[in-house]
Amino acid sequence: MVSLQNFSMSPAPGEISVFEERGRICSLPITEVDIGQNLPGGVMAKYPEINIVRELFHTPSSNLLHRDSGRNLMMPVQESLLKHITRTFFEEGLSSALEEATMSSNSLVKIGAKYCLYLVNAGNNMRYFLRPHLRDRTLASVGKFSETKNWPRSPIRCIRWHPHCFKLAVAASDDSIRVFTDEPSIVPVLKTGLQKGVTSMAWRPFTAGVLAVGCQNGVLLWSLEPNSHITRPLSQATHLKSPNHTPVTSVDWSPNGCNLITASINDSNIVVWDVDMNRSVQLKRIGAPCTQIKWSPDGCRLFSATMGSLFRVWDTGKWTSEQWTVGVGTIQSQAWSPCGTQLVFIITEVPCLYAIHFVEEQVFNNTSLPKQALPVADLTRTNVDGVDVGGRPQQVAWCPYGEHLAVSFSDTSVIAIFSTSIAKHNFNISPSCFLNGLPGEYPTYICFQPRSRRVERVKTVLTIGWSSGRIQYFPFL
Repeated sequence: MVSLQNFSMSPAPGEISVFEERGRICSLPITEVDIGQNLPGGVMAKYPEINIVRELFHTPSSNLLHRDSGRNLMMPVQESLLKHITRTFFEEGLSSALEEATMSSNSLVKIGAKYCLYLVNAGNNMRYFLRPHLRDRTLASVGKFSETKNWPRSPIRCIRWHPHCFKLAVAASDDSIRVFTDEPSIVPVLKTGLQKGVTSMAWRPFTAGVLAVGCQNGVLLWSLEPNSHITRPLSQATHLKSPNHTPVTSVDWSPNGCNLITASINDSNIVVWDVDMNRSVQLKRIGAPCTQIKWSPDGCRLFSATMGSLFRVWDTGKWTSEQWTVGVGTIQSQAWSPCGTQLVFIITEVPCLYAIHFVEEQVFNNTSLPKQALPVADLTRTNVDGVDVGGRPQQVAWCPYGEHLAVSFSDTSVIAIFSTSIAKHNFNISPSCFLNGLPGEYPTYICFQPRSRRVERVKTVLTIGWSSGRIQYFPFL
């Protein structure tokens, strides 16, 4: 098992990692870093320079972001008690409406509301006793199960590359989504009143611009015209909603683009959507609600994590599942290998990277071979050359060629890069390098660009969303 202590030196103070070439990191002084200009031959020059904070507050389109929000256009008015309670009921639920009624000046209404609220709370307490995970179903608890570091306050909440073309979707803290391409003058902004608390995104394979967005109100499907030169879509998003399936915390398309799967921290079932036929099917299971889902690249398996210690790996041919458990904590993040035979994951309570090897037709059959998750990397917090690295892992990402694996941490601001290789049944992992950002920055979200867009001399690109709102492209040459 490799350790962070086996890594090479981290960048010197005042320097930032720019690219990796042949296993060696190139770092430059912060004052000399300029995107697209510090790399050999300007190989990253076509990548858009993105700073979400600047996009939010210093662009002409920023005033349009809130047109869909009725609250910014409303003036405070006096309303009757009945109207106020009714509005609270539809906006915040029964308990909040009864709490408002208990403050009524009418003694009969006040007493009746108190008794009703007592009964509702007693019923909720009984339900929480039987299913304790329902206590964490609110939007405020989404960040606890999100791969994004500091999700409630991060200016960048999610980043997603299109699998087949140069298109990057970035979800911001104001619940707007910007779509960047290699045409910097055209940046569509996706925004609607239903799009609140964006948690995840997924581009539909084999389509030019269909984006699924998981949020507080369910799933929104945006369709972007590939040749459109407008900055805002003319049509609103299609709203997909299933009973007791909000907020949606994870969305993913099947590799063939036929089915969309979603998970919610309020539902133990996974919902499989056939968006073309406008229908859905639930994968029903009893237990803790589901938090994360991920198709394997070959489409043969489906990973699903829960709010508890249990996670499942589904055989998508028979739609049967195998249960796994972690000793303590919950699954924090996971990644499939490009071939779909390896799954790596990290958990909340143990600073370690685990791997599971899947053999065709073996995982879902009874065999004499033991099946277990093996620890492959020790991520315990340590100090390397005066820099704190490691600690509780936050997110893991695997490059589309299976050669580089990145891990970010919730305790420290340095990203660890491992070199990986898969040969038949053997999975090899070795330490490579550390990546750092500007002073005071920490990574909030990381992902690799898919292999379909390969720039000359560039093997793969790690996309990093920093806490300052800056997005960095780190190429491996």
